[in-house]
Order: sequence, then C-alpha cells, then structure tokens
Amino acid sequence: MNHDIVTQTLKTYFLEKGKTIKVIQRYLRIKYRLMMDEKLLEKRLQNISVN
Repeated sequence: MNHDIVTQTLKTYFLEKGKTIKVIQRYLRIKYRLMMDEKLLEKRLQNISVN
C-alpha cells in the first residue's frame, strides 16, 4: 500500500499513539478537509496490518 496521508496518519496515530478511529476522523477532517467514513478507515487499517 502506498504511503499517502491516510495511511501515514493511521500508522502514526492509531498504531503508535493508540488514538481511536473517531479522533483520526476528526484530525483528517480538520487538517486536510477529508471526510473519511469510519468503515473505510477500519478497512485501510486492516490492509496496513496485513502488509
């Protein structure tokens, strides 16, 4: 999986710092103006952990 903004954010804040999906959604919405669905973030997280 390529290293885009969402992947880097999930790696940094979810895997390393232990933040929740809701916090990551809010961070992406405020900083990058990205509206990400919770299910989509969970799927991306599964793809990261598989690789």
